[in-house]
Amino acid sequence: MIFKVACNIFENKKKMKEELLQYLWQHKIFNHNGLRSTDGRDIHIISPGMMHHDAGPDFKQAVIRINDIIWAGDVEIHVNSSDWYRHHHQKDEKYKSVVLHVVYNADMEIVRNDKEYIPTLELKNYIPEDMLEEYKKLTLSTNDIPCGNSVTSIPSLTMTSILSAMAVDRLLRRQEQLFRLLKKCADDWSELTYRTLAINFGFKINSTAFEMLAQSLPYKIIQRHGDSRLQIYALIFGQAGLLQSDTETAQTLTDEHFAKLRNEYDYLRYKYKLTAIPAGLWNLLRLRPKNFPGIRLAQFSELLFSCSDLFNELILNENISNLHHLFQNIRPHEYWQTHFQPGKATRNHPAQLGKDSINLLYINSIAPLLFAFGSFSGNEQLKSHALEILEDTPAESNHITRKFYVYPFPHDSAIYSQALLELYSNFCKKKKCYSCPIGQYVVTNLYGSRASPPA
Repeated sequence: MIFKVACNIFENKKKMKEELLQYLWQHKIFNHNGLRSTDGRDIHIISPGMMHHDAGPDFKQAVIRINDIIWAGDVEIHVNSSDWYRHHHQKDEKYKSVVLHVVYNADMEIVRNDKEYIPTLELKNYIPEDMLEEYKKLTLSTNDIPCGNSVTSIPSLTMTSILSAMAVDRLLRRQEQLFRLLKKCADDWSELTYRTLAINFGFKINSTAFEMLAQSLPYKIIQRHGDSRLQIYALIFGQAGLLQSDTETAQTLTDEHFAKLRNEYDYLRYKYKLTAIPAGLWNLLRLRPKNFPGIRLAQFSELLFSCSDLFNELILNENISNLHHLFQNIRPHEYWQTHFQPGKATRNHPAQLGKDSINLLYINSIAPLLFAFGSFSGNEQLKSHALEILEDTPAESNHITRKFYVYPFPHDSAIYSQALLELYSNFCKKKKCYSCPIGQYVVTNLYGSRASPPA
């Protein structure tokens, strides 16, 4: 395993080192006193410039003094100076404004098309070995959380600050997803709220089926029948494909409850020209009975009956205790107290949403929608309230977050567990430690106390 990881690191060595060099240059984390170009000229970094992510040089608007002349322009970063030719920069007009070529290894001089030499700074001898070793140790680690054993060296204030920012990044990413879905909902926030809640009532295993159900049944139809519990249940179970007379499930249902739902749905289906999703989309594998589709569909139906306006009553509800009260009082039809699946009676059991399920709805539906609407409306208070909801909600425990909980990462609220999920998917899983703010701290901490002060 270690050999395989080492081979992958070797194959990607160039890319990884170049990005590491960009980070070191950006933050001036190297001994930048007494710098000299490869041809012996004195170099003083007044400003490293701003990192540029589009096509062209890596850093724009840098200010560099070379001997006694101050240059303002661009900086290009490479592992080897010969990469300039390998990337064909000599043919690209965008690189004519480069005033300094920063490389790890100067293996050749670089000349522009106009025969002018580009000043080159070789960093190899200015970067301490212990910092590179720390970076190598992280990227070669076989641990799912490469920096786990180094967490204790990070001050708690630094850690909480990093994770809070990571949680906001996750909300921003979710926001973009919600904005894309909003377009599909014709910019209707009520429809968006309905679809988002539906997806999250699927709790991953059945999220796709719930999403297709919501797409097949517009929220405005639900609202037209909001005063009828029977009709809402009929619409939801009917569109779920569980009431059609030609399905095996429907044929086996002889109880009075489902007979009423089927009769009501037959009328509503004809009225609105509805087409149900295939019943076979619902997954029962690896699910505990309390998570079976029938129970979740009943809970979702009850929520729709209890809330006449999902967006205003759930998303714009400023009182978190009111939300708790509302979700805790979602008690499906009594039929589901003796059934986990349609037509199969069981012993009496609770049918309402559990605490963990409610918390996941806060985390995955309420907070992201509130944050997105805050951005959409320009209301920063709503965005702050979204963060407060995450801070007041217990951290979730799943197969990813538990990888972090082995180490002393903070996990006393959902704002941290959400940050850890973002951390894992964007950095830990990809071993991109140099891009991760925690990895950056670990890599540079050994050297940080010895670094020269910024000029």
